[in-house]
Amino acid sequence: MPDEILAPAPFARVLLSSLSPAQVVVVPMSVDARGRPREAIVLLDHDGAPRAFINRCKHLPIPIDSGSRVFFTSDKSALLCGTHGARFRLNDGYCFAGPCHGASLDPIDLRIEGSILELRERG
Repeated sequence: MPDEILAPAPFARVLLSSLSPAQVVVVPMSVDARGRPREAIVLLDHDGAPRAFINRCKHLPIPIDSGSRVFFTSDKSALLCGTHGARFRLNDGYCFAGPCHGASLDPIDLRIEGSILELRERG
C-alpha cells in the first residue's frame, strides 16, 4: 500500500466576499506549544490575492497589532508591527524595515473552494 500524504484539515473558513483591500480579517487559531492563544490575519495583497499569516511579529513573539487591531502603515502599503515599527510586505510577510529585517511572518496555507477560503496550518 503506497504512503499517502494528507493535507491538514482546515482550521478555519473565511468567505472570500468578506475580504477587501486594506482590511484584515482576524481568525482564532489553536493555542501554541506554551498554551498562548494565537490568531491568523487574512488579507488581500496589492494584486488582490488572499494571504494569511500568523499574527506574531518576528522580533518579539507578540501580535503585530498588540491588540489594537491596527495592522497597516498609514498609507496601507504594508503590515506594521505597532510595537517596534517593523514593516512587512503584504504578498509574503517579508520584513523590509525594522528590528526583524530579513525575517518573514509565518504564512498559513490557503485553499479556495468556491466562495470559501480555507486556512490550513503548516505541519
